[in-house]
Amino acid sequence: MKKITYLQLSSFFIPELISFVLTENELHHGKGNVFTEMEAEKAALCDEEAQYHNSHIFAAMFQKRICGSIRIFKRKAFQQLPTEKLYPVDLTAITEAGQPVYHIGRFAIAKGCDEKSFRIFKTLMALALNVADKEPTGTVFAECDLKLLRTIRLLGIEAEAIGEPMLYLGSETVPVQLPWAGYQTFLNRYRNLPGYKVPFLRQEFSDLNLSP
Repeated sequence: MKKITYLQLSSFFIPELISFVLTENELHHGKGNVFTEMEAEKAALCDEEAQYHNSHIFAAMFQKRICGSIRIFKRKAFQQLPTEKLYPVDLTAITEAGQPVYHIGRFAIAKGCDEKSFRIFKTLMALALNVADKEPTGTVFAECDLKLLRTIRLLGIEAEAIGEPMLYLGSETVPVQLPWAGYQTFLNRYRNLPGYKVPFLRQEFSDLNLSP
């Protein structure tokens, strides 16, 4: 079994995060982007990600390489979530005034790294949802492809589709809401997986690379 460790990364590592996510999307969905297109997409996503202050970036690591990632942040007043940028949905209409609102994104796992046990999948999701769970009634929004949506539901997370699918980052992607009550069963089962308490990496780590 591969020795997987987990880290929380500072915003310094946003370029590595985005590179990993884009690379894995290419491997999984085979978009075939040329180098210049990839670089332009990476720059745009890095700029977008840098706007989300107070985010938590979690990474699964194998031999000093990223093999899985997820990011969650809490929306600040008047901040627009990626869900609202991509889809014609009004999140204020489906959330209560003053309700804590979070967004999960940049979720990716290296192809062939976690096929049997889903341990990386479950651990990263638990790390992210533990952040939202610190505030009762905290609701989470995300965009996920249809295959991921089925897997999330099989793991006991009540993900509610709030819009129609669209092509995004190489796959049919649907906007979803994870109500607080809808992820409690999952957290009660998986919140204490090995690695759920992770060290925070602030400084440059020169050996941090993309997945194999």
